[in-house]
Amino acid sequence: MDCGKPLTHSAGDLKVPLNPPSPCPEDNPAPTGASDDGSSAWASAVALCFLAINCGVAIYDSRHDPSSVLFVVVSFVDLVLLFHLLRVFERLPPSSPKRLQVKAAVWALTTALTVMFSQRVAALMPGPVAAVVWVMAAATILAGFCMFFVCRDDASADEKLAEGP
Repeated sequence: MDCGKPLTHSAGDLKVPLNPPSPCPEDNPAPTGASDDGSSAWASAVALCFLAINCGVAIYDSRHDPSSVLFVVVSFVDLVLLFHLLRVFERLPPSSPKRLQVKAAVWALTTALTVMFSQRVAALMPGPVAAVVWVMAAATILAGFCMFFVCRDDASADEKLAEGP
């Protein structure tokens, strides 16, 4: 395979590149979600600490309202699980059968967050605006489902193309 050599199409005297030059796949391994120096892990830890402190403050401020405390706790746990599953998904090989299970779990967690936040926002809005909030939430959930389960995954599509007919 000629890595980095662009394909060209001759149209008279004009040569138009059909693909940009790219490095060989052997020289550019697939990203794992973390850099060599650990900066991604450090940034994730800082973000998680910030989220935990923010949730702690929100719980303290709403300690006399059990439904608000429950909302904050469930949202925090949902987000932590979501971030964990996204990291798991990034590290799975494209051909892994677990990808579908992780996608389903990610979709379920994002759906739960969408419904929870929509319920809190819609409760503060007048009727017609609350209806718009719920329609937007439904559209977001449906679009997420379509993107996760109906549309083809680029990694699996690339694999099938590489296998040939």
